Amino acid sequence: MRVAVISAYHKEPPHVLRRCHESVLVQQGDVTHVMVADGFPSRDVENWERVVHIRIPNHADYGDTPRGVGAACAAANGFDAICFLDADNWYEPNHLEAMRMIAKETGAQVVTTTRRIFTVDGRLLGTCSESNGVDFNDTNCYFLTRSAFPACAAWLFKDSSESIVGDKVFWNAVQCGGYTHVHSITPTVNYVTTLAFHYEMFGETPPDDSKLIVQLHGHEHSQTISYAQLKAMRRELDS
Repeated sequence: MRVAVISAYHKEPPHVLRRCHESVLVQQGDVTHVMVADGFPSRDVENWERVVHIRIPNHADYGDTPRGVGAACAAANGFDAICFLDADNWYEPNHLEAMRMIAKETGAQVVTTTRRIFTVDGRLLGTCSESNGVDFNDTNCYFLTRSAFPACAAWLFKDSSESIVGDKVFWNAVQCGGYTHVHSITPTVNYVTTLAFHYEMFGETPPDDSKLIVQLHGHEHSQTISYAQLKAMRRELDS
């Protein structure tokens, strides 16, 4: 089974990109890392082993267009399965082998898995309860077999205002596609968070620079604010 791992990247530092790529390199089987430069291509990536490097203009849509472009290229080039891995995240060494085995044994068109949450400075917060394959599934935690590739159109053909919640749009596309689906409870994806919600999930106070996705009064679409901004808004309401 030929597997394409699609990684959109933007301005991540070289050591972060390298961690992501090396986690793909150690996977067993026929695996190709498709790294899609969202407007800021890295010269280092161009020379890495087992990388298909795609350069596109920056779309400022949180990586959605690069994911869609990478998936389209993988489909056109005969890959049997597609996964997504954000450039700041990484796989456990057995991740893809576990996903392949589940797909083979169950016949599932979509396999999802559990993730562990890390802080930006590398501290493990714990195993995520949000991305459970029932209520929601994170972008990094999919293994899509070829019959489920049509769901990837969701990355491309949506209103631009939905990009901030593109992961939820894609999850909805997978659910509405009616694909057979199995979820693994073993965490084999490592996710670096900047979201305040994840700190709260593990009983911690979020740092001031962590982010929230909110829809503010008087605004039509969701936007990101910092936890510091939220605290300031609360103080203003309480005063």
